[in-house]
Amino acid sequence: MFDQMDVEGDMFQIKPMNCPFHCLMYKDGIKSYRDLPIRWGELGTVYRYEKSGTLHGLMRVRGFTQDDAHIFCLPSQLEDEIVGVLDLTETILSKFGFDNYEVMLSTQPEKSVGGVEIWEKR
Repeated sequence: MFDQMDVEGDMFQIKPMNCPFHCLMYKDGIKSYRDLPIRWGELGTVYRYEKSGTLHGLMRVRGFTQDDAHIFCLPSQLEDEIVGVLDLTETILSKFGFDNYEVMLSTQPEKSVGGVEIWEKR
């Protein structure tokens, strides 16, 4: 069960990020390489503890909706999937009138899953 915490008299449960749940969903049942790529996304309400007095408009809030997505694919599909996500991002941003933005790709963090050979594979 998830841990609970008291925040200024209100009880909250602590929930881990969505990544482990998407991995468990993928792991549930037999998959074939022909099923790939599998693309999952979700919109979930996320809460965080912000002390009273620090809340400010949409910049500092206790609850918000966060998008999260994961793609399960073969190494040979990786480049096309990254390009597809970037194209989708550009399409959405332009539909809302954004034309001046930066896109950054994260690389291997200090704490990561998988060996160095996977991260360095091209």
